[in-house]
Amino acid sequence: MSTISRILVSGTFLASVTLGINAMAQSTPSHAAAPANNQQAAAHKAMQKSVESNPACQRIEEECKKLGFIQGEWKTDNGLWKDCFDPVVHGGKPTREGKSIEVPVSASDVQSCKATVVQAKQAQKSTQSAGQPKQ
Repeated sequence: MSTISRILVSGTFLASVTLGINAMAQSTPSHAAAPANNQQAAAHKAMQKSVESNPACQRIEEECKKLGFIQGEWKTDNGLWKDCFDPVVHGGKPTREGKSIEVPVSASDVQSCKATVVQAKQAQKSTQSAGQPKQ
C-alpha cells in the first residue's frame, strides 16, 4: 500500500511541476523578442515626442482633450491618440460610440502635424531597419 501512495504522490508532484513550468513559459516573454519590443517601444516614444513638440500637433491634442478624450482609454472608444488624434491627422473622423465627432482644428494645423508624423515615421523605419541584422 505504501508503494502505491509513493507513486501517487510522485505523480502528483511531477504533474504540478510540469504545469508550473508550462505556465511560466507562457507568461514569460522570450529573450529574443524582448529587444525588438523594447526597440519598438523606444521608437514609438521618440515619434510621440517629436509629434508633441510640434505646435500644430499640440493644438490638435488639446482640442481632443477638451472633447474628453483620454490617453490610454482606447479600449473604451475614448483614447486620445487612437480615437481622436490619429483620425484627425490622417484625414478621418474621430468617433465615440460609433458617432462622428467634429474636432475644431484648422486645416493648416492638420497639414503641419501630418508632415511631422510622416517624418517621424520615416525616421522610425530607418532606425528599425538599421538595427536589424542583414541576411
